[in-house]
Amino acid sequence: FVGGWGAGRVAATYGADVSSRVTKDSWSCMKKEGFSFAVIRCYESVGRPDSNCPATVKDAWEGGMEHVDVYMFPDPTRGNGQAQVDELVSFLSQNGIKSHGAKPGSFGMLWLDIEGPQYWTKSESTNRAFFNDLIARGKSHGLHIGVYTSESQWVPIMGDWTGGAAFPLWYAHYDNSPSFSDFRAFGGWSKPSIKQYHGTTSVCSAGIDKNWYPSGAYFNASIPFVETHYKN
Repeated sequence: FVGGWGAGRVAATYGADVSSRVTKDSWSCMKKEGFSFAVIRCYESVGRPDSNCPATVKDAWEGGMEHVDVYMFPDPTRGNGQAQVDELVSFLSQNGIKSHGAKPGSFGMLWLDIEGPQYWTKSESTNRAFFNDLIARGKSHGLHIGVYTSESQWVPIMGDWTGGAAFPLWYAHYDNSPSFSDFRAFGGWSKPSIKQYHGTTSVCSAGIDKNWYPSGAYFNASIPFVETHYKN
């Protein structure tokens, strides 16, 4: 069981993010193992929608996940972040998946995956402009946006910039510790929303990363759209 309950243990929520096809049976198995939310890659770093995404989103709902989000690994080398968001939204819609649509054709948040300086330009100003294009287009589609990044990734790409701090932060630190005690403020973020605490492991015949947030922490009053989504 992923969580486990001991004396004094804080109630918490566990989830899995995936970048490959995961079936209903695997999600059902993960539900029994204590996972309750999923984040699914729907746009690849090579600049195209992920063909595994639609079926995996639907199977995550059917397998018992309580919340299903998607993430986008954009391609800065292609430029035109707005067109990439359009491409993703169109792809999802064509496959019967919409933001806050009817389950199982639904997702809550779109997380922007900002990592891998090698995938970005050497210009902080160009990278910031591309990020702002992603945000602007996402907002125009009515999407609820969060940012997946870490200090070691954000700073080499964006520099000392707070342009993403208005959005929820999902950060990675593979210390196998479901806790925010390791978090250090950066990029204007003073507190995170989710932690990816264990990377690249196999659970229920699926390749996943393990994620965590303390129950209630995600429902940040300063981020009402997150609170609204996760009360549905």
